[in-house]
Amino acid sequence: MPTEDKPNIVTPADQRRKQRSAVVVFSVFLVVILAGLAATVLLVNDGRNYKRLVRKYGLDDYLLPAPPPPDLRVDRQRQLRPADRYPPWLLRARLERRALFEKNSFLSPEERCDKVGTDRDADPEFESGNDAWECLFFESFGTGTEPASLFVQARGSLPDTLQSFRIKLSFTDPLVERAVADETMTIIDRFGIPITRETRDYLVDKISRREDFTSVLENYRLTFSREMMDDRRHNLLVLPRPPKIACGEPAPPPPDKDLRPIYRMPIGCLVSNEPPKPPAAS
Repeated sequence: MPTEDKPNIVTPADQRRKQRSAVVVFSVFLVVILAGLAATVLLVNDGRNYKRLVRKYGLDDYLLPAPPPPDLRVDRQRQLRPADRYPPWLLRARLERRALFEKNSFLSPEERCDKVGTDRDADPEFESGNDAWECLFFESFGTGTEPASLFVQARGSLPDTLQSFRIKLSFTDPLVERAVADETMTIIDRFGIPITRETRDYLVDKISRREDFTSVLENYRLTFSREMMDDRRHNLLVLPRPPKIACGEPAPPPPDKDLRPIYRMPIGCLVSNEPPKPPAAS
């Protein structure tokens, strides 16, 4: 019995499948071509463009081979000349300013406390007992309803050891803020806390801008911070750092031999803190 051939009918679904197949083939071909072009651009000149792209995105540790280890020979330690390791301008001997040596004035804690109130309306209060002493001083500025002020509190142990020096500053009157900052530095000088000009300029700048800081400068640890959350009130705390080595004593050895300094620096004693001895009776 003869059979009839089925008509060659293309449905819309068949057309969509053929179109998708063509798009997939073309996409794969295009990706291969673009990948080849990108690889060619990145790998020319020993992969210079590839390395530049990897370093730009911070992927050096993941997409670049590890550098070869340096060719070092384990040998005894050699002392290198400073000029071989540091720039010449850092080793050039020069002075930023002329050195100024001043004679120390040996005053008792009570005399130092009295100097704080020199030429002022208020007098400081000094108390001593149980091998300890304390100096208090208060001064106000301006004539407003809430005048600015500063409060000084110095503590120490007998006979003349300073343990802490605190100044509480109240910048409640904008008209006298500069006067409060200047008087703070004047009181530090009157009390006899020796600081260099660089440290003074540093303190003046921080106090004037009311910028909190904690620094170790010279023989002191300085802290300037707000009192609680009030931007108008600050505390300046000066804590002396007692020397660990007396003048003339050799420096203690480091705890680890690997921490031993390579470049030795001699340290000289320029100021004697001992009061002058009375002449012996004849």
